[in-house]
Order: sequence, then structure tokens, then C-alpha cells
Amino acid sequence: MNKLILLSLLFSCLIGNVYAVCNYDLDGFLYDPNNPSSQKFPVVSNQKLSYKTLSSLQAIQYSANHSSLEMENNSISKGALSMPLSGVVGFELNTEVFPIELKGQNMDVKNYGILIPDTNNNTHMILVTYANNSSLTYKDDKKNVVFILISSVHPDTKQNESIYGYGIPIEGVSKQNIAIYFNQNTNQVGLIVNKNNLGYVATLFSKPKAITFVPQAFFGGFEKNSQYLNQNMSLELVTDKSKFTNAFPNGTKDICGS
Repeated sequence: MNKLILLSLLFSCLIGNVYAVCNYDLDGFLYDPNNPSSQKFPVVSNQKLSYKTLSSLQAIQYSANHSSLEMENNSISKGALSMPLSGVVGFELNTEVFPIELKGQNMDVKNYGILIPDTNNNTHMILVTYANNSSLTYKDDKKNVVFILISSVHPDTKQNESIYGYGIPIEGVSKQNIAIYFNQNTNQVGLIVNKNNLGYVATLFSKPKAITFVPQAFFGGFEKNSQYLNQNMSLELVTDKSKFTNAFPNGTKDICGS
């Protein structure tokens, strides 16, 4: 009987390890004294954040972060998820956007701030922004654009330096998908934009050891009779490998190492 119990417990542990889910909660909200109008997303469902466009005299801003995130002197002191230090590590971002250019004072901006501390607690950054704003200045006068910016802390100056920039208009696609992957053996960063693998686009100055995410949404200017009111919008972080939809490099793990 004791042997049967022992085998049963061992089997349960093995099953638990095989099906371990890689989660990163977005239940937290850090008040920003420099931006007192910011508030928590109305709907937080696991790693998906949702809201509806509203009519308001002032712009509305939503934000989210890990429930245990703490910042000190602009550095992460708690709440970052440790990353594997070797191999390729990836995650995905799913975003619902307006597929057409907004007019007049209407605007809708979605942003993923991705903070990536290294082993010396310097913080690299990736900024993914979906901007739809009639006042936006971009080539060919496009007003509905996705931007991706990567910056890395230089070992000599200790300053964040921009090492990659990407911008492309959103053409009639309401459901956007971006995958980001890190080669921890070479410190390279790769991108997949709407299933188009751009390969490695930048090399960080040092090896990432952890990661945290701060999604935000900012919208306003919608009149009470606007056709764009009450539209469902969402931002979703996908960290579990079983839910990946992109063709990552062979052997890619999720940020939990699975």
C-alpha cells in the first residue's frame, strides 16, 4: 500500500510539472502622481485587459501591471518574472484596434511597456505602441500606425540608448499580433509582426535576467453620437507556450522556461 501511495504521489508531481502553466498576472495598478487621471482597466481577465470606448470631455487612460510590482528610483524592486539565462525565450501580444484611421479629435492609443532588467539591474526597454490619432505625423501622412522601439543600457554611459525602431501603418486589420523572442546566448531580440518573422533585429548590451509588463490604453475625443462609442477593445499578454500561435525559432521556450 505504501508503495502505491508513493507511486501515486510521484505520478501527480510529474503530471503537475508537465502541465505547469506560465502565468503573469496583470491584476495590479500603480498610482502615478505625474499622471493622476490614470486608472485600472475596467476588465482584467487573467492576462487579457478590456475596455469600451466612452464619450468624455477629458482623455481616459487605463493601466495595469503585476500585482506585486514595486518600483524604486525608476528601477524594479519587486514583481519581475525571472527569465531563463540560456536558449531562446518568447511571448506574444494580441491587440484589438480600430482598423481605420480615426478623424477629428478622436484618438485611441494602446501601449505595452516591457521592462527587462539585466544581471546588474540595468533596465532595457521595449515599447510597442498602436497609435490612431488624426494629429499623428508619420510618413505618407498615415494616422494609424504600430511602433516598436527597443532601447538598451550602454555599459559605459549607463544610459538607455535606442538600438532599434520600427513603424508600419495598420491596414484594415482589427486584430493585431506581435511576438517577441530573446536569444539568451547572444543577447539578440527577434520580432514577428502579424506572422511576418523579421528575424533578429537588435542586440542588447547585456543579458536580460527578468521581465515585467505594463500595458496601457489612452483614448478620447469621441462625441456622444460617435459611431466609435462602446467599441470593445483589448490588450492580451500571452506567456504560456501552449497558447503560442507564431512559428518561433526551434526550441523556443516561454518566459517560465517551459
